[in-house]
Amino acid sequence: MDLKIVLLIVCYGCCAIPNVCGYCTYYYSHYESKRPKLYRNLGDRKELIPIEGLEYRIEEGDLITADCETRIPSINQGKGKGSSINLTCFRRDLFADGTKLRTILQTYCEPIYWNLFESSRPFDWCPTPLTSYLLARPLYNLYEYLAGVCYDAERQQILTVLYAEAHLGSKHKYPASLQYYSPKVEILDVPTKFGTRRINATHFNNSEIREWMQFYQYENHSLIQDDILYRQFYDKFGGLLELDWWPNFRAGNWLLYEQALREHIEADGATYDIMAGASGTVAVPSHENASRRENYAMLNVIYGENQQIPLYVWHYLKSQNENGSDVVVIGVNSPFGDFYKETDLIFCTDICHQIDWLQAVQSTFRNESMGLIFCCDANEVKQSKRLHGFPLGSSKMCSVT
Repeated sequence: MDLKIVLLIVCYGCCAIPNVCGYCTYYYSHYESKRPKLYRNLGDRKELIPIEGLEYRIEEGDLITADCETRIPSINQGKGKGSSINLTCFRRDLFADGTKLRTILQTYCEPIYWNLFESSRPFDWCPTPLTSYLLARPLYNLYEYLAGVCYDAERQQILTVLYAEAHLGSKHKYPASLQYYSPKVEILDVPTKFGTRRINATHFNNSEIREWMQFYQYENHSLIQDDILYRQFYDKFGGLLELDWWPNFRAGNWLLYEQALREHIEADGATYDIMAGASGTVAVPSHENASRRENYAMLNVIYGENQQIPLYVWHYLKSQNENGSDVVVIGVNSPFGDFYKETDLIFCTDICHQIDWLQAVQSTFRNESMGLIFCCDANEVKQSKRLHGFPLGSSKMCSVT
């Protein structure tokens, strides 16, 4: 008999006879945000299982853990909810935490709802009279904190946001220092109250500013530019986190930096508490306001309700690893670098070339058409006092836990 026919008969017989094939099928939710992470238990350690398609085969004898950030709804007639379950397969029957399941299993994580709250007290790094907000959610009668936002309500502009960025399997997902604060008042209808805005160049009375803004077309985007974090958490908060970006800078050197940071985090297992900020004011060259000694003067761009385009966008990276080091990465959000003395823009000893994970991208950081970027020691930035909103003292943001 042909070997192929023999194998076909054997395979058919195996799957036709109950309790012989020796595997069970786990089905993922169609909604990515509701899918738990699956881990294969290997002794004392766990191995993350990559998601491919909408189902996963659990072999007999394997111990698989399904893990959620929130709760997994009850899967067996009222048994308690938890954030993880253990799955095993025995004679093609699937067991969850030791209980045999009578139906096809498609576990899912309860939806994650992050809400905006005013903090019970101001953040140590948020100067008065600015407002301290918490992005938080209730969980197990407590709160988890996604981010802390320091917001200028008068100008309707963000100053800083504190959040965490970690590799896929890390448990350090949220900034630890926010545990010192608690929610006070929930802010409802956030997208409406913090609406997205866009600079309208025709609204400027000064003809020179109007022409510069029409030419460079600043755009409104989130201060948090990591695509993974933004899509997963931060795209639901309207204009709360947004600022005016020079497109060449956002899609140029800042994008290269963000990509290098993400690659470093995933490849090296790095975890950071990040304080991101927007400081200073973009100015344009004005010949109408020039002095006798200079043929131009720099004129600050102010629009709307005393709103400003930030000159600097920066990241204060606080490492959560014992052997990690802190660094401040600062970008110049302006196409007018040629009109400044270099020392007026770059106010510290640039150490970008000393950072291993920036080596592949830092060669373009002084290309002004892509937006200037420089890197500083955190203490030098504190001493300079050039970044409004940067933590100057020994605030709790700077303490590693």
